Amino acid sequence: MPHTVSSRRCESRGFTLIEMVVAFALFALLVGLVFQLFISGFVAQRNTLSIQESANQVSFRAEYIGRALRQAKKELTDPAVCLTVVGPGWNYEVSATNDSVTFLDRNGICRRISFDSINQRILEEVSTDHQAVNFGAAQSLTPDKMTVTDFRIEQLGADEHDAMQPRITFVIEAEGEGSAAKVRMQTTVSQRTFDVVQ
Repeated sequence: MPHTVSSRRCESRGFTLIEMVVAFALFALLVGLVFQLFISGFVAQRNTLSIQESANQVSFRAEYIGRALRQAKKELTDPAVCLTVVGPGWNYEVSATNDSVTFLDRNGICRRISFDSINQRILEEVSTDHQAVNFGAAQSLTPDKMTVTDFRIEQLGADEHDAMQPRITFVIEAEGEGSAAKVRMQTTVSQRTFDVVQ
């Protein structure tokens, strides 16, 4: 059977403009979805790494503070010169607002760890000797790219007459720069030296 002009047109027929537009739209939609999935994964990874870094920084500060508090010594000077509010026979002096703790370290140096709620920093003051009046300038324990939103201290078994080993519980809540969430850590430490009446 001979080929006619109309049958050749049907055999060599390509894609119509509408088919090309629909195909391009479907391709663009698919690329957009894959791109959005990639961006979402990237943002989630960045947030996770930021939270992990904040947790690492808070953990390091908690370990530093915990180690110092664990090695505290009892105030035996009468009248007390480091724990000036609670007096002799006590191991720690926690402020009435529960945002600072003063103690004698293992070398007999008076130290204070406190929360600066205005600048959102944990500060440490170290005396030149065993007296609170000789505190030097406060040094920040908080990295520049971190803000501390809460720091609280509670004590149990504070003096030598309560028949309890002294314990300090502190809570740090902080967030790193650009972090998606706050990190909250609570630690309880007890004094290494057995608490007896002296």
